[in-house]
Amino acid sequence: MRFSGTITLQYDTPFAPYRAREYGQALKWLTDSGFDGAEVCISSYEDVDVRKVRKDLDERGLGCSTISTGQSRLLEGISLLHTGGELKKAQERMKQHIDAAVILGSKVTLGLLRGLGEPGKEEEQKQTLARNLEPVITYAQDRRVTIILEAINRYETSLFNSADDAMSFVERELANAGCMGILWDIFHANIEDARFDEAIERMGRRLCHVHVADSNRMFPGYGHIDFERIVEKLGNAGFQEYMSFECMNLPTVESVRREAGLFVRKMRGVAQG
Repeated sequence: MRFSGTITLQYDTPFAPYRAREYGQALKWLTDSGFDGAEVCISSYEDVDVRKVRKDLDERGLGCSTISTGQSRLLEGISLLHTGGELKKAQERMKQHIDAAVILGSKVTLGLLRGLGEPGKEEEQKQTLARNLEPVITYAQDRRVTIILEAINRYETSLFNSADDAMSFVERELANAGCMGILWDIFHANIEDARFDEAIERMGRRLCHVHVADSNRMFPGYGHIDFERIVEKLGNAGFQEYMSFECMNLPTVESVRREAGLFVRKMRGVAQG
């Protein structure tokens, strides 16, 4: 089991404890805190030198767990549920992310970039999304890149709220595409998955990435989730991928920076038994 933290290159986000202009400090924090890698937020590629990012990570002995992609929906309004030119833009953006993932040795997250969906039209929109993903999936498979579909709670999207929802979409609408995995976010799972152990079992080998945040989306330990038990269950299930911090900078950004290393060391100890 490995651990990564969220860093940003272009814009500030409440999920990264350093601003975009503090990129160098963020890398140092990852190293000093004992992380194995970075979860890198990238919206677009006009001003991003991906090879330099890879070099920066390599120099510090860090990997890249996944590329966080949802910012392009938030900043530009594009999604894979759109039509015409906007759909084409979203598909091309996903292909750019896949190209970057080849360089970074990472996965690519499919979260809000898939679209928010519309209550009451879920089945129709699943079919639409599956069709719109076809060229993206082919592109990813040809390049041996894994796309990780994130289950997100019902208050943020009507599509794929639980682990079972995400798995069912991959199995049925996407015909068990080999390049598809699941991103399990513990904050969202606390809302949608009745039993964590059953969710972990349901995802099986498709579980490729875990987001760490407490029940209130604060730093672990400031809510009511038992992370030690989750890490034990993940370990028992053979999970060897990244657990990645995607919590709000709460209770304070300083506490997140300060306590991250302690949490990583503690959970690493749990994972190693």
